[in-house]
Amino acid sequence: MTKSQLRIIYKSKRKEFSPEEVNQISSRILENLKLMNIWENRAFHIFMPILNHNEINTLPIMDHLFEQKKQVIVPKVDGPNMLSCLIDRETVFESGKFRVPEPKHFRLFDPEMIDVIFMPMLICDRSGNRIGYGGGYYDRFLLDCKKDVLKIGLNFFEPVDEIPEVFESDIPLDYCLTGNSIVSF
Repeated sequence: MTKSQLRIIYKSKRKEFSPEEVNQISSRILENLKLMNIWENRAFHIFMPILNHNEINTLPIMDHLFEQKKQVIVPKVDGPNMLSCLIDRETVFESGKFRVPEPKHFRLFDPEMIDVIFMPMLICDRSGNRIGYGGGYYDRFLLDCKKDVLKIGLNFFEPVDEIPEVFESDIPLDYCLTGNSIVSF
């Protein structure tokens, strides 16, 4: 199976979830995150969900980060790249490229200072290779981050055995969190 076939399959599977199921699984992912040994870190990059695409609802995770007094950074698309935007609880969002919520006002944050990145995806494999939407934004973004940044994929589905067509520019995850497991690579 090709990456594009897997992308189609998992987009379709994700669409089958009701909003309640999305929120239930997202809540279990947050509970799994709380079990991880990551909370000594300071700066967390997290993606904003496109809720009508049935993406993981990361808003409760963001609330938890704010409660823990962490620096919360979200992406903003800028041409082929992503900017790192430091936000707070009062940040106002607007629909950006691809209808992703992006901060209206923000402070730029140095990607080298990010400790943990929560990454969106459709599916990953048992080696930590992930399939996103195919734009390569996160792979390019990771090149600007420190080498030991912790990459945690958030997903509805357990990893598949193998993703074909892994390229040298593809950067694998360190962990995948689902509603049922914490998978370490």
